[in-house]
Amino acid sequence: MQKISKFLLWLLGWTTNVGIDEPAKSVICVAPHTSNWDFPLGKLFYWSLHRKSNFIIKKSWFIFPLGYVFRAMGGVPVDRTKRTSITIQMVSEFNKHEKFHLAITPEGTRSLVSKWKMGFYYIALNAHVPIQLAYFD
Repeated sequence: MQKISKFLLWLLGWTTNVGIDEPAKSVICVAPHTSNWDFPLGKLFYWSLHRKSNFIIKKSWFIFPLGYVFRAMGGVPVDRTKRTSITIQMVSEFNKHEKFHLAITPEGTRSLVSKWKMGFYYIALNAHVPIQLAYFD
């Protein structure tokens, strides 16, 4: 998958530039989120580095056969109907895994916003993991 991802990124005119080693666990703050293409490009980028990243998606998307596809791609189902917050659900995910990287777009939308949502910060704080910054240019 790594070679295919590198080739596809090259074909699309993208290059990667990573300045730090990957910690065992982290919250990856990806901004700005301006296009539906952010997700496939982000997955290609991480796969090209032979790394795995996870993402949050509503539990209702985890129906057959989509559930298998989303899990294979790193999808983590969240149940918005539960009384526990998404922060608590994600901290639980961090505690279940030796390696876990959760990519989050802090704007929460593709529209221009003046202020980020702070969920990524509270997840990292409560899970005791670093925040990594990522962007597309």
